[in-house]
Amino acid sequence: MSELTEQRLGYGFGALGGVLIALGGLVSLLVGAADLVLGHPIGALGAASEAVVFFVVGGLALFFAWLGHHDWSGRPLASGVVLVVLAVLGWLVVGVGADLLALIGSLFVFLAGVLFLVEPAKKAAGAVVNAA
Repeated sequence: MSELTEQRLGYGFGALGGVLIALGGLVSLLVGAADLVLGHPIGALGAASEAVVFFVVGGLALFFAWLGHHDWSGRPLASGVVLVVLAVLGWLVVGVGADLLALIGSLFVFLAGVLFLVEPAKKAAGAVVNAA
């Protein structure tokens, strides 16, 4: 059985979080369509714009989780920082409790970013200990 590393676990959390955020965007798009049918064009426009932001943030989370696992596997610091920033952006867009799927997805993206940052933190701590 292969060893489960921080990068592999971070990739899984990032992918799951990106998919959940995108699903939150799909739910928001459906709510916007229902608002439009019910004759609330301003609510529909707000939900549609929220859905676009969720799709972009979810897609970026998926992309950077994939990059951190494959192409940028030698640079987990960059992937970790970008994923943490994306999670914070997701939280700012979602707010507290507005869209539960996107909120949970942002949490998973944040955890993925932290997991990608574990290895650089270990190396930095080792360098500090060796320098002292």
